[in-house]
Amino acid sequence: MSALTIDNITVRKDAKLAMFQLTMLMIGMSLFVDAVNGFFLSGLGIDPKLSAMFKLFLLFLVLYQIGCYSLKILAGLFTLILILLIGPVITFSSTIDLAGFFDDFTSCLKIITALIIFIYLALIAEKWPEKLKVYGKRCLNFSFLILVSNIFLGVLGYGFSSYGGGATDGDDDKSIGIKGFFYAGNELSGIYIVLFACALHLAWQKSKFLYAVIALLSMACGVLIATKAAMVASLILVFAIPLLNERNRLLNLTWLKVKTVLPLAVVGTILAFILIPIFETTGLLDRFMWFYHKKGVIGIILSGRDEFIITASELIMRFGNWTDIVFGYSKTGLGLFTKNAMEVDPIDMFLWHGIAGLILFLIYCTVFIRVSYLGCLNRQSLWAPAVLIINISLIAVSFIAGHIFTSGMLAPLFGLVNGLAYLDFIKGREQSLKPLSYQESAGR
Repeated sequence: MSALTIDNITVRKDAKLAMFQLTMLMIGMSLFVDAVNGFFLSGLGIDPKLSAMFKLFLLFLVLYQIGCYSLKILAGLFTLILILLIGPVITFSSTIDLAGFFDDFTSCLKIITALIIFIYLALIAEKWPEKLKVYGKRCLNFSFLILVSNIFLGVLGYGFSSYGGGATDGDDDKSIGIKGFFYAGNELSGIYIVLFACALHLAWQKSKFLYAVIALLSMACGVLIATKAAMVASLILVFAIPLLNERNRLLNLTWLKVKTVLPLAVVGTILAFILIPIFETTGLLDRFMWFYHKKGVIGIILSGRDEFIITASELIMRFGNWTDIVFGYSKTGLGLFTKNAMEVDPIDMFLWHGIAGLILFLIYCTVFIRVSYLGCLNRQSLWAPAVLIINISLIAVSFIAGHIFTSGMLAPLFGLVNGLAYLDFIKGREQSLKPLSYQESAGR
């Protein structure tokens, strides 16, 4: 091999490494860019579209690198994007609404971004596992710092509220919750679950005292954000992270599970006896029972989204045709006769993109849960225990609050953590093959 050929190979390898480093830098900065975009929106009332342009460039950068590693995978992803866009194209052909089609196109990119980043990082994991581990941790640490900083700024009165008035420093007394300069409250719940699960997981590896501190911070931030998903997740994560860190003993009955579940059951019983009389005295119990009889359990869980779904179903049965069912109405087409989003991810993905959207949702659930679960069974796994509870929590939230698989803000970090779980998955796969090769060599 000539020296010129060797130099060319070295240059290509260095270029690929540089692009990987740039990609990880952009993934780590994505939450910061969202906050900067929100700052302009909150302070100046203008949307500079910084976040959208930043993530569009990130997506094209990742797709280009995937093409460098595998043209077949790149062709498959472009085919999937084209299939998802059939419904929006049909809607555009009848409405000639260019702004609506652009909105449909960006929605399509949002729901596929996490998968694209996961596939890219899975390719990188086979090539540079140690570098992915280092850069991935840095991305999560920086993103966690941005999240906590925004919540702190929200406490000081800057940025947006989760519900009610637009800003936390406004005069609207009905404002509830804080989210700093992040504009999308429901999407922030997903960010909260990802980053605090990772922070709790890393703290558990270091010391129980540090875990207790991060746990208190987690519950405080969950209450401050004040979305149902964040508040419930703040409790679930604190108790689930230690259990999932048992890794290969995950499904076994261990003393840690007894020590965790038993006090939880005792405290829950005591609180029930204490709080029920208080609720009866204040009238809160009567109000809850009234809401329960009027809305039912599903209505309480979905916060009235079930009514939108029923209305949309009736309209679809009246006005829909087979092309709408197969290829979807698109977000714009759905908005022509009802709410353009039901805020339940699998239903939205089906209504916007038809059968292909629903299949994509199932692919997310199957692949992400499988990779994180099998990675978690590896006793030396680093990220998989946290990613498993992240995936379970986010899938659950996608059914009751939405804005998870359809979130542009969450997608880069969602793909990142599952890419890190894939590192543990391939390590477990390699370890499972070692005994087989040993037996084969012994047999010879």
